[in-house]
Amino acid sequence: MADQRASETKDGNERWYAELVLPVLLAEGRATYGRAIRKGYAEAGFDDIPRLGPRLLGGIRRFGGSVGSVGDVARDFGVSKQAASKLIDTLVVRGYVERGTDPEDRRRLTLELTERGREAADIGWEATERVDRALERAVGADAVTQMRETVGALVALESLSEE
Repeated sequence: MADQRASETKDGNERWYAELVLPVLLAEGRATYGRAIRKGYAEAGFDDIPRLGPRLLGGIRRFGGSVGSVGDVARDFGVSKQAASKLIDTLVVRGYVERGTDPEDRRRLTLELTERGREAADIGWEATERVDRALERAVGADAVTQMRETVGALVALESLSEE
């Protein structure tokens, strides 16, 4: 569907995206990745992963299992502590992660991927890479690199708003 959108025009305007404000366009781009990840999960039989689960599984896969506290997860995901706790509990109960405490600092929460969790995280990672490759074919690797730099700079602006 995303490939179809890229090749179609909206109301005869080849640059339909220029009419959208950036927050909407960024959300639609994120949704493209989300749909690809969900499709990969569905094809592999992982139909029980909660909404923010792919992000947490992918983060654990990429950065390891020491996540700090439930409050840290909540802040990173922009949700309440209760929502973060529920997400973690759901992933534990469904067999994707194992919860523990950091032996060096008992206040720190650790989440380790189970075999099922590693498989799901890998499926999500592969789906993301497929979208990245399709995007590179559509606009070129240099444009994707520039977009990463631009979006990275946008994310960094958040620290300016806190001053």
